Amino acid sequence: MTSSTTTDFLAAQRRELLARRESYLADVARSTATALELTEDGANQDMADEDGFGEGDTLNVERDRLLVVASEAKERVAEIDAALGRVEAGTYGRCEACGKPIPHARLEVVPEATLCVACKSGASLRRR
Repeated sequence: MTSSTTTDFLAAQRRELLARRESYLADVARSTATALELTEDGANQDMADEDGFGEGDTLNVERDRLLVVASEAKERVAEIDAALGRVEAGTYGRCEACGKPIPHARLEVVPEATLCVACKSGASLRRR
């Protein structure tokens, strides 16, 4: 692979990582804001029916789900930030386990990938 091809690939990956980062940050903001609204709505109303169950329980479940979504999006942002750091450091695209290059096809699908397919497959088999 030529140097200009590598430079073009890295530039494209950096753009993709930044776009995904912005999308995840928007997910964090949206989920967190909606969860906060649900918290405020629940605090402002007594929504229990005569059996003590009601809309408040549903709001709590939905709020908790939204907070999990926000937390997962924050984790993705951290993974992307780490990948951007690897781009800047010149180590992007190297498997952290074996040190071999991660195929471009894998990086195009999962630009924040830290493991090649062989190491990722082996890691998931060892965890079972």
